[in-house]
Amino acid sequence: MKLHAGWRLQVLIFITAFAILVSRRPDALFNAQFWAEDGKCWYAEAYNLGIIQSLVLPKGGYFQTISRLTAAFVQFFPLLWAPLIFNVTAIVIQILPVYLIASVRFSQLIPNLRTRLFLGLLYLALPNSFETHANITNSHWHLAILACMVVLATPSRLLVWQVFDIAVILLSGLSGPFSVLLAPIAAIIWWLRRQRWSFILLLGLTAGAVVQGIAILLTGHSSRVHTSLGATPDLFTKILASQVFLAALIGQKGSKLISSISFGYSIIAILIAVAGTALFLYCLLKAPLELRLFSIFAAGVFGMSLLSPVVSETVPQWWLLWRPGTGVRYWFIPMLVFVTILTWLLGATRPRRLQLTARIALVIMLAGIVVDWRYPTFADLKFKNYSKQFIEAPTGTKVTIPINPPGWFMELIKH
Repeated sequence: MKLHAGWRLQVLIFITAFAILVSRRPDALFNAQFWAEDGKCWYAEAYNLGIIQSLVLPKGGYFQTISRLTAAFVQFFPLLWAPLIFNVTAIVIQILPVYLIASVRFSQLIPNLRTRLFLGLLYLALPNSFETHANITNSHWHLAILACMVVLATPSRLLVWQVFDIAVILLSGLSGPFSVLLAPIAAIIWWLRRQRWSFILLLGLTAGAVVQGIAILLTGHSSRVHTSLGATPDLFTKILASQVFLAALIGQKGSKLISSISFGYSIIAILIAVAGTALFLYCLLKAPLELRLFSIFAAGVFGMSLLSPVVSETVPQWWLLWRPGTGVRYWFIPMLVFVTILTWLLGATRPRRLQLTARIALVIMLAGIVVDWRYPTFADLKFKNYSKQFIEAPTGTKVTIPINPPGWFMELIKH
């Protein structure tokens, strides 16, 4: 049996990936607490409104089904357990892309198993990604990556993989706006491959895109902040340089240090943005079809994030977006594609200068990984004490529970 097909490798991948993710913020497992919408929206609305009603509510202009389903599931457990179940579910979703890239389904694109595992490690260790770590609210970003990988991967005849593919496509399509971007990519794959399975995936993504498109048209305007973008070429360059290229290599802390240079940073940002964009364009011209389409998807996510961000209710959005640590979720997929391009450039058939550039960049990335490895521990808001108070509260009592980040609360009306 080949190594990549062995169940022992699959178990080892899961244990290793789980340990890596937990090590980046151990309190996600050992002092689990709700994060933002995890408690304020998903859990509270599932509890107060009921599972069925909460499942069909859009949020932020689109349906977020993975968050709603998780909240529905935890209603069958004590409140004290809910944050832990949320976090473990989110961590498992984070691990799934590593499983897929390590499988034989990506051997045609990346024949070497070690290279695929190396790329999976970079994904788990990616700097500047704390906002998407171990919380259900941002799990749809990981699902979007997984759905894109399912579309690009070699189809499998095994029933377990086929069920996996359909589940990912439907769940991702109903858990964020990404199906709108993925459906055209799936159409290209089907047109070129002319495979029945590719057509089935296209139908699933198209259905998701239609549902989310209707939700966006009906609720998007009224449910989102409409502060001006404040868009300028200078800010665009700084966002691209600081949040995607620099942050992927030297982490949020390193990017923040360099971008704090008051004199001359605009010039530095232009040089970084031009260099990174040049590698992206080279990929579009020379890379395998799958990597080119993955890059196009990331460019679409980047553009969508710039056109409709939510980071402030008062200040123009782009004025804040270029600052490291702001809107971290928006840059997760573009950063991952940039790192994937660097890994691809290591190949023996690439020009030596580009190989050297990729090696240097990935060595620098080690510093970013080390600097950004440990995410900040959540403030201990004594969730256990509040969950006990909730259990002891009389029926009909409104209980307000503080959650992270500090200043957020969730309100539960005791049944």
